[in-house]
Amino acid sequence: MEQHNYLRTHDLSAEHLLIDLHEAGTGLRGLASASQDRRAVTLVKQGGLNVVLTQLKAGGTLAEHAAPGAATVQVLDGHVRIQVGEETIEAAAGQLIAFDAQVRHHVEAIEDSTLLLTLADRPS
Repeated sequence: MEQHNYLRTHDLSAEHLLIDLHEAGTGLRGLASASQDRRAVTLVKQGGLNVVLTQLKAGGTLAEHAAPGAATVQVLDGHVRIQVGEETIEAAAGQLIAFDAQVRHHVEAIEDSTLLLTLADRPS
């Protein structure tokens, strides 16, 4: 199984946390190796909320999976194809797709892409 590089997680230790997504993306690109098709950093993991910045090279994928809680995929740059059941959705920079809990989906980068994933814990 291929190893993936991850940067550190930011713990929310105050009322708010400002994260520069451009800077985080640049740092993530710096971790790239020629054999990797994806890189990710968890930006926030706090109170049932996870925010993950992910970069996929063209052709890179996030294998079919389902999040335990609601989730969003926001395309910051690039272009991805998302398979949800029999439906195929293409999303480009500036677009966001939201999923209900336990919805299985697969993501493939049509071109080099940066995604902001927001994941909520399973509803109680």
